[in-house]
Amino acid sequence: MIATETVRTIFMVLAGLSVVWVIVCVIRNDMATIVRALIVLVLTGLSFYYLNQTKLTTLSVKAVKNDLFPPKPLHLVFAKRERVVAGEEQTMYIFNEPGPELVLSMEDGGKTLTITDVDPLNRVLEYVGLPPVKRGVRELVAVTGSNLDSDKFRWDDYELGTLIIERSICRNITTTQTYPCIQEIIVIRH
Repeated sequence: MIATETVRTIFMVLAGLSVVWVIVCVIRNDMATIVRALIVLVLTGLSFYYLNQTKLTTLSVKAVKNDLFPPKPLHLVFAKRERVVAGEEQTMYIFNEPGPELVLSMEDGGKTLTITDVDPLNRVLEYVGLPPVKRGVRELVAVTGSNLDSDKFRWDDYELGTLIIERSICRNITTTQTYPCIQEIIVIRH
């Protein structure tokens, strides 16, 4: 992450140097190089313009991508159920198919899965009115060794108690796409 003010200063200097380069090309009557100089001037000028317009205080590739191309708004259908089990309050969010996509990466030679990118999950949590998670976790079967815990991810240090995500395989009939998705979100309050 780089401060926006620093990058803005760098691009201002680059734009200034590009202007000087264009002027030198015009004075020398070097038409072969002036096209390159104009392209560099336009690119640095557009970058400087973007940096002046953005509200980002720090820049990263992901932040700029999300600023230029914001993610599509979510339209999810889910049911919310509350219950008490063994003296603990549980709130369940059950999603209809096709559920929200869950970004996973393989671990242990493909035996277990891990949530590494929490941004898509945090968008879903925000949509249902829950606080975000700070980090990804391994599939619960990798922690407990029990096959009953496959397809589950658990955060014991979640802000509201314990968060459990159950995954499934969803099929979007309109796009004929199959993907891992969130079937259920469970929040256990202690």
